[in-house]
Amino acid sequence: MPAFRYAITGLLLLFAASCFFSIAVNSLALGLLALAWIAHMVTERRWIMRSTPYDLFFLAYIAAEILATLFSVNRPQSFLFAKRLLLIGIVYALVTHLSQTRDVRRFVLVLLVSATAVAAIGVAKLLLADPADVVRLGIFQFYMTTSELMMIALLMVLPFVISPGTPRGVRIAGLLALVPLGVALYATVTRGAYLAAAAGALFIAVVRNKKMLIPLTAVVILVVFFAPPYVEQRLQSIVDPGHPENASRLALWETGWTIFTHYPVFGVGDIDLRELYDRYAAVENPEHHGHLHNVPLQILVTLGIVGFAALYALFARIAVEEWRTYHRVKHDWFRGSVALGALGVFVGFHVMGLTEWSFGDQEIVILFWITVGLSLAAGRVSQSESPRDLAG
Repeated sequence: MPAFRYAITGLLLLFAASCFFSIAVNSLALGLLALAWIAHMVTERRWIMRSTPYDLFFLAYIAAEILATLFSVNRPQSFLFAKRLLLIGIVYALVTHLSQTRDVRRFVLVLLVSATAVAAIGVAKLLLADPADVVRLGIFQFYMTTSELMMIALLMVLPFVISPGTPRGVRIAGLLALVPLGVALYATVTRGAYLAAAAGALFIAVVRNKKMLIPLTAVVILVVFFAPPYVEQRLQSIVDPGHPENASRLALWETGWTIFTHYPVFGVGDIDLRELYDRYAAVENPEHHGHLHNVPLQILVTLGIVGFAALYALFARIAVEEWRTYHRVKHDWFRGSVALGALGVFVGFHVMGLTEWSFGDQEIVILFWITVGLSLAAGRVSQSESPRDLAG
């Protein structure tokens, strides 16, 4: 029925618009989208969901979560935390309902305009606030989450700027968007996000336009040499193994490895690790870590070798499929930029995951699954629109 289709379209756009400023609105939109989708299938009396190349990998990951919960040291909490599996539905929602290039274009536009607006609010906050009151910028979220959101948005915009076929107006808009996104990211003073953005941008430049390596290198040099004292200290600490935060991370990872050796097959379950960390830590830590600030190690500890194998097989399949998609559509400036942006985010997400529990942050995981779904949708949508239509 048209009413349900309009509702699904509207809820998809609300979902896209709210990703960067409200997890409550975002979750509500996603829940209502699921209900509208189910109602649409009931009234149509048919299954309306497109398959993906990841179906069996998703099932393996789900099975690993179930096994980890069955063998968990805290089954109720593991069952509760396993709700993160529901976010996989985002991939199917985008692949199913973004069936034309115009649908993908509209979703991407709303998503990136929202990200740019939020970044601009962050820049305004910096300009209007007393410098003494703003050390690390958080806009609508904790500064760490803000840094990852800005990193992802920046990597999604960058391919549109450097693609040779991008219309002039779109390229200018992209360049303008990069300013608040870059400033907001910089102002979070988050080392992991800096490295993730640099890795993703480097990957995009090498794949799409190697000439961009020169301005990217210039930006890095400017950031390093003209950074204020606090930012300079944070940048220098990246390569300082004796820095307190780095030493804390190493101790944290050592304890995590110890926990893994005691629960190697199915893990301890998808749970908060605070109590286990305090039990196994060689040195008492007043921070009482609930996670291990490292995605691979966190997965090994919570889901064991079985879960690690399932999830990283899924990640490997995503990388292969997104690379294939990009090579199929790279000559189309819009779809090629969407596909390359997804690859850049994939790189940035995993680099960030080396020092943070990115896969446990709902706002970040939502955007990760969005890029996976957008890449698939960009590879499947109709090519019937003319270049002039796409430029519009």
